[in-house]
Amino acid sequence: MKKLLAVELGIVAVLLGLVVYRDWERIQNWFEAALTARTASAPTVAPAIAPTTVAPTTVPPTTTPPTTEPPTTAPPETEPPTTEPKETDPEWMVFAPNRELTAQCWFVYDDDADAFLLLSGDPTETVYPASITKLFTAYVALQYLDPEETVTVGEALDLVDPTSSIAALGYGDTLTVARLLEGMLLPSGNDAAYVLAAAAGRVIDGDPEEYAWNAVQTFLAEMNAQAQELGLSGTHFVNPDGIHDYDHYTCPKDLVTIAKLSLNNPLVMRCTSLSRETVSLDSQEEDVIWKNTNVLIDPESEYYCPYAIGLKTGQTSDAGSCLLSAFDYHGRTLIIGVFGCPEETDRFADTLQLLTEALEEG
Repeated sequence: MKKLLAVELGIVAVLLGLVVYRDWERIQNWFEAALTARTASAPTVAPAIAPTTVAPTTVPPTTTPPTTEPPTTAPPETEPPTTEPKETDPEWMVFAPNRELTAQCWFVYDDDADAFLLLSGDPTETVYPASITKLFTAYVALQYLDPEETVTVGEALDLVDPTSSIAALGYGDTLTVARLLEGMLLPSGNDAAYVLAAAAGRVIDGDPEEYAWNAVQTFLAEMNAQAQELGLSGTHFVNPDGIHDYDHYTCPKDLVTIAKLSLNNPLVMRCTSLSRETVSLDSQEEDVIWKNTNVLIDPESEYYCPYAIGLKTGQTSDAGSCLLSAFDYHGRTLIIGVFGCPEETDRFADTLQLLTEALEEG
């Protein structure tokens, strides 16, 4: 019985094997289709680590700067380019703001506001003008002499202090009044001052042959008379060139008026704004160069200021180094005076220091 059952089971197995063998390809295809369907229905899983060839989306490329910062090649919008100087800090403002002034008397006057901006003391304080006197000499002389008329240099040279500054004039030289003004105002020629004073004095007296000394005295009397008419009560002159004399004096208030008279005279301003002039004189074998003693208007000077338009220096042992200057700062006229400076260059440094302080204060 058991043997018969075993035989029967074997026959069944053979028959099943034949069926499976015959349909194996169909069974295999069914299995693969089922596997594919299962794979397609499974959820997609992102890789845990991004490929190294792709940059993370949260980090910008290293070649592009962050969008929240400006390019390093452009300055911040709130700061001006470093190549453009600030309006309040021009190149000539080179002196320390805490620098102490050396002048014994000084002032800054705003011509537009008609007021002193800075003043060391009383506006009627007596000061010795030295060669700044020549501004008033020019003012009075031009009332009697035509700029184009010629004057021959003569014995007026005998009245000049031989140790003083001169324009190298010689006996017999013939110059126009305008040229004599240059000789007086640029190199501060005392010889030119006396020649002009004598020429104007002769016109006042109506005597073209009058001796120079008498003609100069007439001219000085006219200078003092006009000073009084102009209200210059703190001013008195004893010579046309400014050589020191205790009876030859002025004050800040009067100097402002003298400066204004010069500013209103185109010929005087042309002379005081020249840095130098080359002239030919009959008494000299070579041309003479008249250099302006006010180096504020000399572009080659370390004290050069582009806003300076004049006016005049002065220097004697008693008056010290002095300077009465004028500036045109964008249409604003400032008059600055410094007197009694110990050294020649101090008057320029003090003046620029005062100009800087006045502009900073508005």
